[in-house]
Amino acid sequence: MYFHDRAEAGDKLADELMEYRWENTAVLALSPGGVVVGEQIARRLHCTLSLLLTSRITAPGDESLVIGTIDQTGVFTYNSMIATGEMEEYMQDMRNYVEEQKLRHMYEMATVVGEHGLTDPAQLAGRNVIIATDGVKNGLSFDAALHYLEHIKVEKTIAAVPVGPGEVIERLHGRVDEMHYLYIPESFFTVSHYYTDEDKIEPDSVMERIDNVVARWI
Repeated sequence: MYFHDRAEAGDKLADELMEYRWENTAVLALSPGGVVVGEQIARRLHCTLSLLLTSRITAPGDESLVIGTIDQTGVFTYNSMIATGEMEEYMQDMRNYVEEQKLRHMYEMATVVGEHGLTDPAQLAGRNVIIATDGVKNGLSFDAALHYLEHIKVEKTIAAVPVGPGEVIERLHGRVDEMHYLYIPESFFTVSHYYTDEDKIEPDSVMERIDNVVARWI
């Protein structure tokens, strides 16, 4: 299955989520592409839209080894797929490096959304939170989002994922209250591979979509 663009994927997911229309629900997007997906859901369901950017911190010289993720609010989430003892060893050797990377990635994320773009916990507290993305490769951004939501009393966590590997979808299914996905390919490539229209999403466009989503309710 291929999607024309992220808006189409969001519209298809909204079809599956209509029971939450008019309910106490908020959409939390995990990337600029996730904002485009989430915008369609928020418009159809008449709910708010916000963004939680995350960034991976990898080991020096080995981008395949992800130590953890940092979100735009400064919450750091260790890679849960690395054993505790092994992670402790990594952190002993790389603690200063990881701290430097946290600051660098937070600065880079701030340039995308600015202070105005920080997600507001009050917009999520006590609500059904639909976590929207344009696709998952390893699910680490979802892990970071769930870690962030642990500090906020939400009613329910609902995953909205257009595409991803089967093992990742299954793992996330066990971590959220409800899972909605559209396609699990036999061999997963990259998220962008499954979109035929790969227009660049500009930061200004991202914030405009978030700020104006209520005016675009349908």
